[in-house]
Amino acid sequence: MSYDALVDRLASDDRERRIAVFPDGSVDTYYTPFDAAGDRIADRETFGNRIARGDSDSVPIERDAREPGGQAVNMARQAHALGDEPTLYGHLEDPIFDDLPFETVSMGEPSRISVFSFDDDDLLLSERSSAVANWSLADLEAAAPSGDAGEALAADAVCCGNWASVEGLTDALETLAEGSLEAPTFVLDPGPVNTRSDGALLDLLEALGELEETTDIVYSVNRAELEDTADAIDAESDASGTNADLERLESVREMAGITAAVLHETEHAAVATRAETTVVENVALEDLERRTGAGDRFGAGLAVARARGWDWETALALGNCAASYYVATGETGTRDDFRAFLGG
Repeated sequence: MSYDALVDRLASDDRERRIAVFPDGSVDTYYTPFDAAGDRIADRETFGNRIARGDSDSVPIERDAREPGGQAVNMARQAHALGDEPTLYGHLEDPIFDDLPFETVSMGEPSRISVFSFDDDDLLLSERSSAVANWSLADLEAAAPSGDAGEALAADAVCCGNWASVEGLTDALETLAEGSLEAPTFVLDPGPVNTRSDGALLDLLEALGELEETTDIVYSVNRAELEDTADAIDAESDASGTNADLERLESVREMAGITAAVLHETEHAAVATRAETTVVENVALEDLERRTGAGDRFGAGLAVARARGWDWETALALGNCAASYYVATGETGTRDDFRAFLGG
């Protein structure tokens, strides 16, 4: 029923919404590595073994694509593809961002990411921009035409990403909590939280709880990030499988005091709110084209749905569809794409 309802909503509810997105940005370059015989290296272990053995001084690679990236950029692209009006405050000082078909405001140099796509997983090599790492809310205010962060981020929903790489983001959220952010929904995908200390993660959750006073906070993570967050708050679970996911989501949501904690994973998405827990099975895929960036599309789909007041089941279905379509095709899907993808 989740996807049937989604097809109907995609066809009927086309009211444009404003989505504010911040704060990162990267230039993502995709590579294929080859072995000495010129055959593609298909998995990470083989690639690692080739490097570790030291049999050769170099590994041949071929550049496949160079694309705009970063969690905020990916979220904005998906929101735009779904018919909404995003404003992206990101780190966009590279010509590759010039053709983005929506409003952009640059706050500095982007990071540089090299992506090696294997059959089992992707390997990312990151050259983090100092502008991204040292970002603060003052940078957004300096770049925004209004000069005011609350006014700049006023929207039907806010998408925020990459707390893991942006050390000043917790302070920014605390500052926003002191004001009056006019946005009914705020979706945060923190990225790989294990790159930060447990103390920093606890500070983030506390800041989200403070920001909940002015907006509905949605904490959106994959399973590894959920488990790391649960470990940081000492949330134990004797359950397994989906029940373990739900228990961890409930613990994180309750500890932070926020509207919802959401899991996006290959097999399903799940949410814990104050009133309910909901699980939506994912779309089955046969062929995989891309992985990196799928979770960002999920978060954008979630924000687009909640900006319209859609129920959680349909919102999770849209997030799943956005992520799965990207994994299957390597493209950011539109409403028509999703309806065709779901057979609607």
